[in-house]
Amino acid sequence: MQRFTRRSVLRSLAALSSSWVVPSPVLAASQSHEVVKLGVIADLHGGLAIDAAERLDAFLTAMKEASCDALVQLGDFAFPNAKHQAFADAFRAAHEHTLHVIGNHEFDHGLTREDCYKAWGIEASYYGTDLGGLRILVLDGNDRGSPTHGGGYHSYIGPQQQAWLAHELEASTRPLLILSHQPLAGQWAIDNAKDIQQLLGKHRSKVLLCLNGHSHLDAYVQVEGVPYLHINSASYFWVGGDVRMAYYSQPLFTTVTIDPQTATIRVDSCESGWKEQSPEAIGYFQRENRPSKATVVPRIRRHHLSRTALNVMTWNIWGRLNEDPRYTIDGKTSRDRTIDILRASGADVIAMIETYGSAATIAEALNYPYHTAAADANLCLFSRYPLVDVERLEGLNPFSFLAATVMMPGGQAVRVYDIWLTSDGRHIVEIKDSSVSDEAFARGDDIRDAHLRELLHHSTFKRDLAASDTVPLIVAGDFNCVSHLDYSEATAKAGHNHGRSHLGIGVSQAMAQAGFIDAYRAVHPNITADTLGHTWTTVGTDYLYQSGKGFLPTDNHPRPEYRDLYTRIDYIYARGPLKAVEARVRAHHPQAPDRQFPHFPSDHAAVEARFVLEE
Repeated sequence: MQRFTRRSVLRSLAALSSSWVVPSPVLAASQSHEVVKLGVIADLHGGLAIDAAERLDAFLTAMKEASCDALVQLGDFAFPNAKHQAFADAFRAAHEHTLHVIGNHEFDHGLTREDCYKAWGIEASYYGTDLGGLRILVLDGNDRGSPTHGGGYHSYIGPQQQAWLAHELEASTRPLLILSHQPLAGQWAIDNAKDIQQLLGKHRSKVLLCLNGHSHLDAYVQVEGVPYLHINSASYFWVGGDVRMAYYSQPLFTTVTIDPQTATIRVDSCESGWKEQSPEAIGYFQRENRPSKATVVPRIRRHHLSRTALNVMTWNIWGRLNEDPRYTIDGKTSRDRTIDILRASGADVIAMIETYGSAATIAEALNYPYHTAAADANLCLFSRYPLVDVERLEGLNPFSFLAATVMMPGGQAVRVYDIWLTSDGRHIVEIKDSSVSDEAFARGDDIRDAHLRELLHHSTFKRDLAASDTVPLIVAGDFNCVSHLDYSEATAKAGHNHGRSHLGIGVSQAMAQAGFIDAYRAVHPNITADTLGHTWTTVGTDYLYQSGKGFLPTDNHPRPEYRDLYTRIDYIYARGPLKAVEARVRAHHPQAPDRQFPHFPSDHAAVEARFVLEE
């Protein structure tokens, strides 16, 4: 039997160290005890999984330090009989507030709901309870009577329970969390999932989140503005056949923190591995009707779900050199490290440039929907939330312009454009050349100004511009030019930005005239050494660029830090009811904070901005 040490347990429940928090509302809610934190475990399978008892102990040990308001088990917890009563007793003793959801395996060996009531100390299989500022509804997906039931376990919410749910949804004056064992949406959903989804969709303004177990998947689904999150099993993924169970090397569980005031949900990540053979190794994915590889993973991914805030990133990831074996470090390719950085960012929306063949791999690793013009295209939009109205803009080159609409939880739409402006004409490196006047340098951007105006004058973009009072509009990408906002007498006097004081850059001026804010500069209006926001280039003097070969080291022992960022050319612009509350430049891999290129796998730094939706 495997032993889980205290250190390994706490390490597996990874903290959200890089997540951003909206300061004032969250703190105010926390001080009034409105924020609710739940310790959540699903599909422990006590009595079936060989080391379930130790996995439960690992969960309860971690939760002692997590300071949760309640503990939740999402079903298939342990057989509710005398032989396995120790599971329920340990769970109950660990916290004064425990919530139980009945799973399908609770009915194995002829066991009944009454056995669950007795073992767990609950009075009903579906019920409601209040916790802080939250109303929690617990459903029972094991009703009989489904007209489409084809044998095996029952997976249905019957008319009586539906009527109760409809009443609760209508009557509640608090934001709602819905708990169920069987999924209400996505893979292996209940038989009448559409009926329940329509019912919940009518009350999407109240329903913050639906949590389920059962699928042993790490998956996020959103239907009619309602988010549905599958919590992975604590123990294994069922592969059937001779192997039956592909066990996780460490137990999986998480904490879910809900702020009803800001309608924001944080799900902490929990990382494990395959104890022995992985599903892929045994050929599981060659079978028919299997879930995607992106969801069959030994982890619970981090989520930051909000209907009031949106985290946006734009990053030029260095094109095909992203997979160049010369830049593999400690067995991780540049693309692997790119994925690490994207995960660490917590971005909800990513406007990527120079994607070139990486889109599908990155999307699978993040388990994000994505939109790109072709498999090897330059631009790609990734989103935590569903993407709709994905468009190839007629008359515009998809190499430079791509658009889609992000549907946030609650139904708010945000229109996003991913763009790349030409690098032809005057090269950005001339910003350092003191023999080039400010006026001459600015004129060198005329070609980019003309390129941008192709978008600004496009009928679809003008339509979106007109609708931006209700559907916020974001334009992000690699603009290949500096901004007029970064140059003034004050910056020149302070010795910033190469001493240039007035640059009439047409591109940034055109964006301002169109009503857009530059998110980074809006958050950091006072330009200091710490707020320059430079994004190019991360590659310094220890590397030289050779055409067709990329950046090559000038010696065999480069110095620990290669920083040579000297200008800002990547931007996130926004217009409409969005307020930029935080913004930063990311130029380091999370595991190499003192080293930049090539540990940071691109010549461009990434730009991140956090927006709050305004009324």
